[in-house]
Amino acid sequence: MRILISADIEGISGVMSPEQTSPGSGEYERARLLMTREVNAAVEGALEGGATEIWVADGHGQYNNILLEELHPGACLVSGNPRLFGMMGGLDCGPWDGLFLIGYHARAGAHGVLAHTINGSAFAEVRINGAPVGEYYLNGLLAGEYDVPVRLISGDDRLAEEAVSVYPNAEIVTVKRALSTRAAVHQPIGVVHKALHVAAQKALRNVSCKPLKRAGPFSVQVSTVRTYHADLFCMLPGAKRLSPTCLEFIADTPFAISRTLNCFSSMTASVHYEYAARGFSARRFLWNGKFSLEKAHTTVLLM
Repeated sequence: MRILISADIEGISGVMSPEQTSPGSGEYERARLLMTREVNAAVEGALEGGATEIWVADGHGQYNNILLEELHPGACLVSGNPRLFGMMGGLDCGPWDGLFLIGYHARAGAHGVLAHTINGSAFAEVRINGAPVGEYYLNGLLAGEYDVPVRLISGDDRLAEEAVSVYPNAEIVTVKRALSTRAAVHQPIGVVHKALHVAAQKALRNVSCKPLKRAGPFSVQVSTVRTYHADLFCMLPGAKRLSPTCLEFIADTPFAISRTLNCFSSMTASVHYEYAARGFSARRFLWNGKFSLEKAHTTVLLM
């Protein structure tokens, strides 16, 4: 069996602050190691469950967080940006027998740890056919287009509550309990790794998991954080303005949804670069006490 793992960082046990999700601090270095080790637990379980090949798609930020030197030797790493399938890098290199979503989080607007959808700096909410969705839905829908079922999901309890209605037959591992968007009760590392190991084994034996299939065309609405974001996104052909901070586009396939949203997210880099250059950012993009335009430019891709 061939398994693709898409890994994010916000849903990892021990991660609860924005500082841990962006390069430039000791807390980030710690978080990426925690991320790598949770992925390893899932890889080990999958191998014991019968997986013959495993690819791990680094799915956070610039897709370069997982430490290759610490990654389980039984898995290949898909890293680097830009890439056509974003968080799902390698999906087109199938066939795949299953997808694991490790370290995922609740959708934008939910009360989960570091909850957002694709880009928390620009997207206030993303809706498909009127229903708010998160990355776990968007990426599962994309996988479904390629006949790949979601078999395992991990993250906080708010993510678990959202995901169970979409993937009722998948294994869901809760690694922490959200107290707020930046606070959590974390499960001990050993407990989390054991739970992921067992869940991965069970996931490969689970014959009830089916690909998430939805018929297009899809009406996709994006509510933006700033009016200027909507101004920017409406420059893309096919985007229709609904209000000062809301736009809509029609997509025939999940792949078209993914490509368009990733384009929107990449476009926001120019916004944050401009504001950082003028010194307007409340965060001021300080890393180690120094102002960095490069960091300001790259930090906006908060997958």
